[in-house]
Amino acid sequence: MCALALVCVPAVAQEVSNPDTGLSFDFSTFAGIVAVASLLVTQAAKFFPFVSQNTFAKIASSVIVASVLMVIAWHFALAEFLAGLPFWKVILQGLLAGLSSCGLYDLVKNLLSPK
Repeated sequence: MCALALVCVPAVAQEVSNPDTGLSFDFSTFAGIVAVASLLVTQAAKFFPFVSQNTFAKIASSVIVASVLMVIAWHFALAEFLAGLPFWKVILQGLLAGLSSCGLYDLVKNLLSPK
């Protein structure tokens, strides 16, 4: 029994795989859709200064982009949590994802703060 404790058996991996270092988008979760919507709206605000200057335009663009992404994920069955939902519930999920992606707390705090 003691002889087995003294024997060293090396464990060698059979195959080495290189992880994919490319940019990937995850449409299969709510958080993934929120992240992609936030990324797209942030990049759009760089091209359209009106979006970054106007708070309501930022909210509207976030909601629209997230709703479109949610409908795309629902239509092509990319997100399992959207399977079997009617269209209006998908739009509601898009509304919530858009408000999440624009940072609703920060925007409401900014709107209600005295100028």
